[in-house]
Amino acid sequence: MEIKINKNKLEINGKEITFTHNIRQFKTIGADIAVLLEIPNNDDSIDNIYCYDKNGMIKWRVQPIREAFPEMKRVYCYEQMNIKEGQISATDFYGRRFIIDPIDGRIVKKEIVK
Repeated sequence: MEIKINKNKLEINGKEITFTHNIRQFKTIGADIAVLLEIPNNDDSIDNIYCYDKNGMIKWRVQPIREAFPEMKRVYCYEQMNIKEGQISATDFYGRRFIIDPIDGRIVKKEIVK
């Protein structure tokens, strides 16, 4: 699989996807590509992880944090992403780690890491 990144453009096997924000990071998980977008400080965008298949077709956008954890008062975008034990692990600015199912983007767990 050929993957190229240039600022806000992701190219997967020749298919180009353009985002409204630059790409901070991507990880392959099986035959899929998880993409973390870089959100500027003056932007209130959240839920900034997407997953694409090897043909460049979107599979999912991460479940909204407020949907998974309605009790959370403050919600921020993700700052970092890793693959851990077959799942996507993403942290926000406050050190909260969210475990994301790579099949459908559902948030399955929340942990405090700081």
